[in-house]
Amino acid sequence: MEKPKILIVDDKLANIISMETLLNEFKVEFIRAQSGQEALRCTLDNEFALILIDVHMPNMDGYETIELLRQVEKTKYIPVIFVSAVYSSDFYQIKGIKSGAVDFIVKPIKPEVLIGKVQIFLDIYLQKKNLEIEIELRKHIEKVLEAHKNHLELINQILRHDLLNNLTVIKSGFRLFKENQNIEIFDESYEYIEKSVTLINRMKQLENFIGTRKDLLPINLNKHLNEIISKYKKIDFQINGSSHILADEAIESVFDNIIRNAVVHGRTERIIIDIHKMGRKCEVRIADEGKGIPDNIQGKIFNKDFQFGKMGHTGIGLYIVKSAMDRYGGSISVKNNEPKGAVFILEFLNVG
Repeated sequence: MEKPKILIVDDKLANIISMETLLNEFKVEFIRAQSGQEALRCTLDNEFALILIDVHMPNMDGYETIELLRQVEKTKYIPVIFVSAVYSSDFYQIKGIKSGAVDFIVKPIKPEVLIGKVQIFLDIYLQKKNLEIEIELRKHIEKVLEAHKNHLELINQILRHDLLNNLTVIKSGFRLFKENQNIEIFDESYEYIEKSVTLINRMKQLENFIGTRKDLLPINLNKHLNEIISKYKKIDFQINGSSHILADEAIESVFDNIIRNAVVHGRTERIIIDIHKMGRKCEVRIADEGKGIPDNIQGKIFNKDFQFGKMGHTGIGLYIVKSAMDRYGGSISVKNNEPKGAVFILEFLNVG
């Protein structure tokens, strides 16, 4: 925390220096002003714990100066103590209080009186600053906890959604294998078991990652894309470009959900992935040649509760994608591909 600042206003420099000498036991920064106008300028660039101001000054006296300070939100509540030898009667002391001062000290100054009163207002100021710091800290902790909660919810959504898809494929594969003993079907089902185990391990890593740090890490985009497309042996893939992006272990689920939707729901047989670096941004366009997405639902497919079609397909997979992209500080959108299909456009932070 910075040292508290005290503004001392007096048209005579000797009086200012005398006041600083009396208060030298305090760990504060003194700011000097030798007129009301100069005092007003000082408040523009500084935050003061207390203002000590002489009443009798040429051009603009202490009363006028404080009345102007009280009209500005920033300086409206700064404690002000008037110091005066000329205007010392009850009338002027009351006038000082009415103009916005909190106290009035008569010259010649009794050091113990000045020190005692300054100590009170410094204590109040420091308590206020400590309270502000504590409030900001609590707000920060609440934001971190809320972010962790959202991230863990995302992990659970990925696990439920992707594991359910994998188990559906495995169940179907074993049923077909039981019927015709086709070893290729058995091998494909076994691959999905391995894929599920890998997914669980990745989400465990992500959970640990989120629990220990808040930053993302550089991810080799092409490495993850190649791992994903290797699972779709019947699909013709083309990847153009390369990059490293800021992401985490959920990145595989991001791309897998988009590709899975294109294959399962879009019935595509070909997917082209274009990677473009644009300064600090990286744009990834995933274009398929399938059935496409109707215009009237393109703005809804990333909603958590979205359902479409006779089978009531949910949008949870794409909602997971959108949630992850929000975490990465990126974005995702979709539009029609020409002549057919859909294009998903993802924007990441590029790191090389």
